[in-house]
Amino acid sequence: MYLDYYELTKEPFYITPDPAFLFLSESHKQAMANIVYGIGMKKGLMLIIGDIGVGKTMVAQALLARSDSEYLKTIFIDNADISFSDLLHVICRQLGLATDDNLSQMLSALHQFLLDEDKEERTVALFIDDAHSMPVETLDNLVVLSNLETKDRKLLQIALIGQPKLDTLLNKNELRHIKQRVAIRATISSLNPSESLAYIEHRLEKAGAKDSSAFTKTALKRIIKEAKGVPRIINVLCDNALVTGFGRQTKSVTSEVADEAIRDLMGSKRYTCFKYFRWQTGALAGLMCISIVSFAAFHSGYFPSIRPQKQTYNENNPQTANQPASTLPTSQSIATQTKSPPNPSTVPQEVALKQTNMVRAPGQVTPQPPHERTVPKTNTVSAQTQATPRPSPKSTPPKAKVERTKKMVKIKVEQGDSFIQLIKNFYGRTDKELLAFIKSKNSHIQDIHNLRQGYILFFPSASEIPQ
Repeated sequence: MYLDYYELTKEPFYITPDPAFLFLSESHKQAMANIVYGIGMKKGLMLIIGDIGVGKTMVAQALLARSDSEYLKTIFIDNADISFSDLLHVICRQLGLATDDNLSQMLSALHQFLLDEDKEERTVALFIDDAHSMPVETLDNLVVLSNLETKDRKLLQIALIGQPKLDTLLNKNELRHIKQRVAIRATISSLNPSESLAYIEHRLEKAGAKDSSAFTKTALKRIIKEAKGVPRIINVLCDNALVTGFGRQTKSVTSEVADEAIRDLMGSKRYTCFKYFRWQTGALAGLMCISIVSFAAFHSGYFPSIRPQKQTYNENNPQTANQPASTLPTSQSIATQTKSPPNPSTVPQEVALKQTNMVRAPGQVTPQPPHERTVPKTNTVSAQTQATPRPSPKSTPPKAKVERTKKMVKIKVEQGDSFIQLIKNFYGRTDKELLAFIKSKNSHIQDIHNLRQGYILFFPSASEIPQ
């Protein structure tokens, strides 16, 4: 279609392996040299490994085309998904031997043929393409063909050509004896960018082009980047780009023409966008799950609450804010302080709100060490009760109810209280030693991280805490 338009004598990028267009990169040269050496030295079993479309079959076809039929007889099998019996029938037919349903007779005839060829200093080579699709039973029986040998050399040279999954297949326990017989291994890799450019120019030259002007430099870069060094993909993209350029009547394939050919063959770029959004959606879903789990853990009290802690006694008594817990004021000093409460009008609104929320119900006494506690007189308690401001209807009473014993303060847990929060409110600190000590005094609580409403906790007086 486009040959005359681009001044070509034949299609340069036909995807069928054609030895006339053989391009040898470094890995192709190495693979061909290894196989030639293995066949010439009669090493027996050889492997040619390479990914899809890198030119494994092209190397094998080139070897067959370049071989001297007078000294090398070849058998090429392109369908490896056959039984061992069918494989033996194909080998005998291609060598001109009689076939029979009796496998033993066919093997004997093949063995004698190989011995005669060896005496005449001729070699017989078997190429099996797509060997990765060969059944395990057939591969297992290849040892029968490999055992056709003399004292110092193999009579049948076997080259297995396949994708990397052939290695995985040979790693199976039942095929270890086959893998151990591999004497030569060659690997064909993808082309690098410079080799890809040389590959395109080589095929254009073989097709009769005077130069590579059929493609602009930007178009070649775009195709090479998309093909990722796979010769088969390079052939397909270049062929379709020439067809598109011919349809547009452009003397050279431009980057726009190359992009159109790529979109037609590889699909629209929107699939890439969808892929990106699928990744983003997965990441967002993961973050949401983590957020939900974290919120549930904090809300259940598994971690220390991040809400503002309850105000301690010192916040309601600025004069003793810097005093240690062991020197809390006695009830007599409390009564003295409450005789002249601050004028609510002169206190900031936020502080007044805190003080209002922290008013203790009548009859409750701030926890004190037993050696400093004094029994308040009747008139003192009355003065304290009269001086203590009444909580407003909207104020929130303290959740934990406190009841003093001789050496312990008994606290009743209300809804929303946590163990660490109650300790910090009572002692003003939550270090590890204190937590362990309080836990030992409340062994009746099975799970301190899951306090239920109505539980009773016992807090020793500050003087009982080990320093």
